[in-house]
Amino acid sequence: MNMTSDPRYMAFTLIEAGQKPTLPLDRAIEDAAQQLERLSQKDKGLCHAIVFGVFRHRGRIDQLIGHGSKLAFDRIDPKVKTILRIGVFQIVFLDRVPDFAAINTTIELAKPVCGKKASGFINAVLRNISRSHKDIALPGSNKNFAGHLAAAFSLPAWLGKRWTARYGKEKTLALGKALMELPPLTLRINPRKISRDALIEAFDRAGINAHPTRFSPLGLQLQTSGIAIPDLPGFNEGLFQVQDEAAQLAVQLLGPKPGENNLDACAGLGTKTCHMALEMENQGSITANDTGESKAGRLDSEADRLDIDIIGNTHVDMTRAGFKDFSAYFDRVLVDAPCTGLGVIARNPDSRWKRTSKDIMRMAALQKKILNGSANLVAPGGVLVYAVCSCEPEETNQVVERFLEKRKDFSPDPLGFEAHLPFFCKSGDKRFSKTTFPDHLDMDGFFMARMRRKK
Repeated sequence: MNMTSDPRYMAFTLIEAGQKPTLPLDRAIEDAAQQLERLSQKDKGLCHAIVFGVFRHRGRIDQLIGHGSKLAFDRIDPKVKTILRIGVFQIVFLDRVPDFAAINTTIELAKPVCGKKASGFINAVLRNISRSHKDIALPGSNKNFAGHLAAAFSLPAWLGKRWTARYGKEKTLALGKALMELPPLTLRINPRKISRDALIEAFDRAGINAHPTRFSPLGLQLQTSGIAIPDLPGFNEGLFQVQDEAAQLAVQLLGPKPGENNLDACAGLGTKTCHMALEMENQGSITANDTGESKAGRLDSEADRLDIDIIGNTHVDMTRAGFKDFSAYFDRVLVDAPCTGLGVIARNPDSRWKRTSKDIMRMAALQKKILNGSANLVAPGGVLVYAVCSCEPEETNQVVERFLEKRKDFSPDPLGFEAHLPFFCKSGDKRFSKTTFPDHLDMDGFFMARMRRKK
């Protein structure tokens, strides 16, 4: 077997890399771009299906391995576990791969990676599962609710228990189900180049079904097209950018205007930064700040693709930021803070296996520092929006409540919230923040809050 051209071996290396606590799966895939390019389109699709499928269905896969193995699950070598998961995923979840082919190709993969003895063990386990998996029921939700959540929805026990205590069984089941579904591909048009209706028509001509998002005036969602994003009509011309609707609404809540001087305090790859620039009609200035200097090049190339030239990069530690770090105060500051990402595990299925309850508290402590540092840079009368792709109270409402308790120079801005996101407001409710959950509205789990610095 030529390992470098085998999609299953490539899947094995990506799963192994994606299991590392500090390496996101999408980064592992990025790092392997050259190797992936050597695969045919069909093999690339198989590799992608196995990688994401193993992470998404790992709870059920591990339950089946536990049934099919005479060796206790916890005693199985980690590399052997990964190879077993690849085999079981193909047997149970990939209809187009016959069981005998899934077993044989997995054994061929195992031989050079794990050796002959382990290959024999893998062969026996996979054959057991092939014969019996349809008869192995999920744990009953009445007697063992945490076990049911783990096997049916790949919710780790700690997270299943946490959500059940907070939301109750019915809501937790709805969340678990939503996070197992493939999320829609959501785009944000470039209004300086095309209207939403015109882009929908262009996709329609290419045989791609697209429809407008429910709330964002710039968004549209695509039914799975099987086409790589750079190959979609209009990508090279900068007609759109990939961005979930919830993230679009966070920038809409910020409300940037032409001619302003604004800051994206945690810019990352700059999707929201570019959105801010388009809302500003490419007039004024935006500072995109991120401690990861390697991301600045990606941001610059995206800005070029979209014909945006008002963005400059800085690399300030926002936990210690002050006015001395920048040349002026900012009219509006967006703080899209680092977080656990527990609202977007449908998109990032690897993260559900990396997070712990301690991460929530660790992130909340970091978020408070970043929000406080970023607030120092808001001009008197200026707007501050805090956002995270998590629904956990410690990272959302509690961060904002603690901030407002400490910073008497800031106040909630319900009038601004209602002016920019009226569809989330009821008459007289004084709302200045919103949490979206992944089990409804066809968008990510997200939190956003709008505040204003007193004059």
